[in-house]
Amino acid sequence: MSEKQDGSGLKVSAAVLAQLVRYLAALKIDADRVFRSLGVDPAVTRFPDEQIPVETYIAVEDEAARLSGDPCFGLHMGEYIEPGNYSILGYVMMNSGTLAEAFRKSARYYKIVGNLLTPSVKIGYRKVTTVLSAPRHAPGFSRHCFEAAFSGAVVLMRNLTGRDIRPLEVGFAHEPPASSADEAEFRRVFRCPVFFGRKRSYMSFDWSLGSIPLLAPNPALLEYFERYARELLAGIESSDTASSEVTRRILKRLHGRPVPIGAVARDMGVGVRTLQLRLKSEGTDFSRVLDETRARLAERYLGLNYPVEEIACLLGFSEASAFRKAFKKWTGRTPGEYREAALMSS
Repeated sequence: MSEKQDGSGLKVSAAVLAQLVRYLAALKIDADRVFRSLGVDPAVTRFPDEQIPVETYIAVEDEAARLSGDPCFGLHMGEYIEPGNYSILGYVMMNSGTLAEAFRKSARYYKIVGNLLTPSVKIGYRKVTTVLSAPRHAPGFSRHCFEAAFSGAVVLMRNLTGRDIRPLEVGFAHEPPASSADEAEFRRVFRCPVFFGRKRSYMSFDWSLGSIPLLAPNPALLEYFERYARELLAGIESSDTASSEVTRRILKRLHGRPVPIGAVARDMGVGVRTLQLRLKSEGTDFSRVLDETRARLAERYLGLNYPVEEIACLLGFSEASAFRKAFKKWTGRTPGEYREAALMSS
């Protein structure tokens, strides 16, 4: 799926594909084969912070639904949700104190997951209603997107709290499924009245659910993940510069091997000289962007307690000693000193 097909400018986090892959595995359908049939590199799922064109996501979802033969594909796919499917946002939610705090964070950082569906919240008498809408310039997509978003949200709330969370009601703008058995599946998943053919797609909850505590909140991890979420969101919202595009291309290629400028230039459809000039006009160059990208990833891996040797391999260094030397140049500290300081501040 080439980037030229990204006509809308809308993006979806590659992490969202993980629940689709898990559902296909449960159905014994080869997800990699689905990706390759559409010209999509299956490796995209290894980069959860990467954002892919919505056209790519919709094509994969529609083809997967077709192969599955499941008319409720989106509804069932949502049942395979995990916090990581919301990229870093999922970990922010998981470490929040209450359900209300988790969804306030969700509203703040939702663009990390993508901008295909935009949530809005309406406060009524003792109830909260979330309405999902798509931008006017969004490409046509099936009901599966809305159904997966709502079923995934409810299942995630149950997993985060250990409670049998039930909406007051759920409404969809699209028409009901063809069979009564399929319609019954919606009541099974949501465990509440479900309506179709409404003006908007929405889901309502009792106001009191917001005070339910989460199972394993961790304030220190929340601070760490939220700091990363702010940085990631700032990058998403920044203008589409050559350096930001190069960073995305590096992240896509950087999995245990060096990333040469020629490969990135080819990915972007430009010559090396053209790419160098574009980066120079932004006050940077390829080596600096590569170093900044690897430094940011190294700090993240160290914070997650990855072994130094594994980090060196992930970042394309042939030896751990070369990584240690580079990290000291980037940050002024050795990996051990950085990890120790991070532990003391947590």
